[in-house]
Amino acid sequence: MVEKTPEPDKRVTITDIAIQLKLSTSTVSRALSGQGYVSGKARQRIVDTARELGYVPDVNARNLRRRSSNQIGLVVSNLWDPFYAHLAAGFEGIARSHGYDVVLILDRADPEEEVLAAESLIAMNVSGVAITPVSASAITRLTDHGLAVIQLDRSVIRTQSLVASDNFDGGNLATRHLLDLGHRRISIMIDHVRWTSGSARLEGYRSAFREDGLTAPEELILQLGETREAMQSSIKTFFNSALRQGVTAIIAANSVVSEILYRCCQDLDIAIPDDISVIGYDDVHWTTLVRPSLTVVSQNVDELGREAANALINAVKHPENRGSATRVLIQPTLLERESVKAVR
Repeated sequence: MVEKTPEPDKRVTITDIAIQLKLSTSTVSRALSGQGYVSGKARQRIVDTARELGYVPDVNARNLRRRSSNQIGLVVSNLWDPFYAHLAAGFEGIARSHGYDVVLILDRADPEEEVLAAESLIAMNVSGVAITPVSASAITRLTDHGLAVIQLDRSVIRTQSLVASDNFDGGNLATRHLLDLGHRRISIMIDHVRWTSGSARLEGYRSAFREDGLTAPEELILQLGETREAMQSSIKTFFNSALRQGVTAIIAANSVVSEILYRCCQDLDIAIPDDISVIGYDDVHWTTLVRPSLTVVSQNVDELGREAANALINAVKHPENRGSATRVLIQPTLLERESVKAVR
């Protein structure tokens, strides 16, 4: 009798291994799962054959049988913004140390794609999801299916748990530093303030002025747009307008704005910090490589990702606590470098 081997383009199953070795599927299953008794010699033979045939466990099928999963989801807006890449790295490291695999999905900050991401994760039977939300719909879809959910970086539902940087403190910290150095005409540039992260940084900016008995210059609060092209155009328009007159410092309120602002200053021969002082947001790699190096507000993004993973895993393991929303705020840090100088 010729032994039956699986076709090259067909996924190898436990049944294929059992036929190859003339064993029962239950024996093969026990050997590969490590649950139940199989003699040491038989187990090794089964494991070796599985490896030779290219067997890979069907995780989704196993999760459905167990009605549980060692997978958790992470939904972020994009990865070309270094913030999200660092966030994902911190999150994945903690998840892996607890035995969880991370399913990463990008939603491009689109509410419809975010709902599709939620539905995909539900279909995969993940145990929980951390999400940088752009609307409430995806979160509602996930919680309606009984999944643990953590809002990450920003909040769209106040009654849902959140792990975020203290964005108010970050905006205040940057502005306070400039005010203490004598700056008064300080512009803050941000893509938009639709999300709680950006709006909180803006409120921190205004608060720092109030603390000194001053009024924040509202005309210098610039929302640049959501694409790189729009941001670059808005920044160059600002530098070429009368509005720039008297401005001695700029706060770039996220990492993408920081990068584009720095490049615009180079293109327009605006010397940092001699012509204008600049504070960026997020301690990304390039900020220490350029000259002058960029003073930044660090969100401690790796820590943010780690805290989010810990919070989600805790919610997965303790479903009885999901009714009470928790808020974890990571404190930002001002890293002083070469791009800011005092006003004489």
